[in-house]
Amino acid sequence: MNILTLLAGFAGGFFGAAYGSIPAFILTGVFALIGSVLTLAGVTDFTVGNIAFGPFFGPHVSFAAGAAAATYAANKAKKLDDAQNVLAALFGLNDINTLLVGGLYGLVGIICFTLITKQTAFVTDYPAFCVCVVLFLNRIILGKTSLIGTLKEGEKREILPQQDAIMNGSVGLLFGLGIAILGKLLMDAGVSKESMGIYPVFTFGFSAISLAFLQMGFSVPITHHITYPAATVFVMTGNVYLAALTGLINALLWVMAGKIFNSHCDTYIDPPAIVIAVSMFVINLIF
Repeated sequence: MNILTLLAGFAGGFFGAAYGSIPAFILTGVFALIGSVLTLAGVTDFTVGNIAFGPFFGPHVSFAAGAAAATYAANKAKKLDDAQNVLAALFGLNDINTLLVGGLYGLVGIICFTLITKQTAFVTDYPAFCVCVVLFLNRIILGKTSLIGTLKEGEKREILPQQDAIMNGSVGLLFGLGIAILGKLLMDAGVSKESMGIYPVFTFGFSAISLAFLQMGFSVPITHHITYPAATVFVMTGNVYLAALTGLINALLWVMAGKIFNSHCDTYIDPPAIVIAVSMFVINLIF
């Protein structure tokens, strides 16, 4: 880690706050999709590692910092109505301190990423893990509740409501199955096993870009915690059914993570990042 990496992290966090957490994440998806398509086509690509998941656009920097800066804007600067509003572009608040806080959290994200990638004992998706670290720290620093929220007297927490389980479970199962079948079609068409290693990033990019519809106000499903791990399982095993099962499990875990970490609280912790970090650890452990 050098001074340029640190500066890129600060700039990326500032960018994530200015553009907003989800808009920054969508741009991450654009670069992930471009780089992965090039790799699947057999072209040597440097975009994915250096740009999409690099020290500026990486979700552990720009996305996490944008979400953390929203907390500052709401809880401290009192210029945002909701600390969990990850859709808001904070540049419009005209508050330089909010953007600078984003820069500081970007630094936290890149430092965390640099440290965690220097070890090999704990193998998971490191950007997702660092998103979790940044946002857990943010709740401790800028939030007023516990890490899992604070229930008021008489309140009850629903962990897995039946309707949510049915809706999201269906999405997870069918998206996981569809992603695996598409992967099989690519392999049958002649894409090499080596090139297919980038296929999970391709599915991640697709899911991230699809959040543009969420940003526009449409109630589309959030899917990168489904598609990325499901595609990983397919690439590792070649089994479409295991991939579909992974999608189902992760969709249910996403509901549970949201109810546990984003209910009865005043900061945002990203449920997809939690699910990806946990599931990718388990996947690497098993396969």
